[in-house]
Amino acid sequence: MPAVLSGGPAWHAAVALRAGAAITQRIACFGWPYTIRCCTVLNLLRRLTQSAARKTLAGVDVASFQGPPGTWVSEAGSISWAAVKITELQPGDVQYVNPDASADWQWLLDNNKGRIGYLFAHPSVSAADTVDYFISQINGLGLRDDDAVALDLEVSDGLDPAQVAAWAVDVQSRLEARLGRKPLLYTFRDFAAEGYCAGLGGYPLWIADPSDPAGHPQVPAPWKTWAIHQYDISGAIDRDVANYASQAAMSAALGKVKEPDLQNLGGTLVSALASGRWEAGQTVVAGLGQDGYIQANLWDGKAWSGWKNVSPTKASGAPAVIVWPDGFGHLYYVDESSACIQLDTTNYGATWT
Repeated sequence: MPAVLSGGPAWHAAVALRAGAAITQRIACFGWPYTIRCCTVLNLLRRLTQSAARKTLAGVDVASFQGPPGTWVSEAGSISWAAVKITELQPGDVQYVNPDASADWQWLLDNNKGRIGYLFAHPSVSAADTVDYFISQINGLGLRDDDAVALDLEVSDGLDPAQVAAWAVDVQSRLEARLGRKPLLYTFRDFAAEGYCAGLGGYPLWIADPSDPAGHPQVPAPWKTWAIHQYDISGAIDRDVANYASQAAMSAALGKVKEPDLQNLGGTLVSALASGRWEAGQTVVAGLGQDGYIQANLWDGKAWSGWKNVSPTKASGAPAVIVWPDGFGHLYYVDESSACIQLDTTNYGATWT
């Protein structure tokens, strides 16, 4: 049904909202009266508009509470992926493995669904033991390159925020180093707000925020954006959306980083090499070419670009490269007049200016 804004209740609500008024209006919708705050109406309209424009992937997260796939698949409905609890190493060296993890893991594979295996955190337990136990179990289930992993961080075990955060950073760095992918960090807003997630902003955020609509969570510090939003914990199964346009994009972002083949890259270089690697696996290698110019070769995740001159002037030695997230980087070299020249990239090394 088309909405008439000018002169009607919605128009007055918009005017009131712009003025900052928190007024209440009685409106009629299909003949039924409702009393609602005008700002709630407009916020809902904004969220619906944003939701239509944003592509997300529906998923669920399951543990032994949901039982094997035969008890939760129909309830889950149409999903692209699911997260499965694998382990929980508890204080006192109590080892827990989800008894349904194997069946869940296999069902997702058989039905071409994305998979996330997660461990429940107990910060009072050794980080090394926690990681060892989880990896032993998920490797036994069969961890594929396109699978993701996650740390479920929601209890402190009586430790202070700084201790919990340091423990979680240790766990995440161990998982990343040993599994070759960035693990997700699951938590909830209040827990993060209390400082328990300090230093974890470099890991993809899986945020529990059931108070906001699907795909529109409030993102706590230290994160700037989110990867997964758990938006409903009220039913028999927890529901989530992932902030990716396709299952392939989700696997590429959260799965194992594909390493380039570094054998025989060719080139006619006469100096030591410098290199940098961005968070999604793009890699740049640079050196001094026989022609006297700085040359660079870029791995974009699929293939090498080939050696290309990137310096506008000749150089007198090997270059230096530094990179940081979101495609930014600097390349430095000394030219023939002994001046230090800086080149910049904002597109993962595709161009240097």
